[in-house]
Amino acid sequence: MEQKQCNSVCKGLIIGSAVVVTALLSYPKTRKKIVKGAEEMKHAAQDATTYIKENREEIFGKIKDTSTQISDAIRSVSDDVKQISESAQHIKTSSMEVINAAKDVVEDIKKIKEPNKEDPFEGI
Repeated sequence: MEQKQCNSVCKGLIIGSAVVVTALLSYPKTRKKIVKGAEEMKHAAQDATTYIKENREEIFGKIKDTSTQISDAIRSVSDDVKQISESAQHIKTSSMEVINAAKDVVEDIKKIKEPNKEDPFEGI
């Protein structure tokens, strides 16, 4: 079923395109505009080709410079990310040390507050 619909659509597009092209070419003004547009496109393509041929070394130099700049930027970003990662790891380690020290202080305070049989300040 879908194959038949696709074939019908394709046939319709081909027939429609042929009718439009025939209608456009049957009018002299339209035909002249189409030919003029095609010639302009041809000249633009030729100009672009000539420019590329004449300035090949300059174009490749600019491409090389740009790719070098991109590579340098990527390396710089990579170094920054590495430094940030190392800093984050250092912060994580330092934070764990602070947390552990705080826990030790809390434990010491709890021991001091607990009723002890011994005086913690005895002998001072």
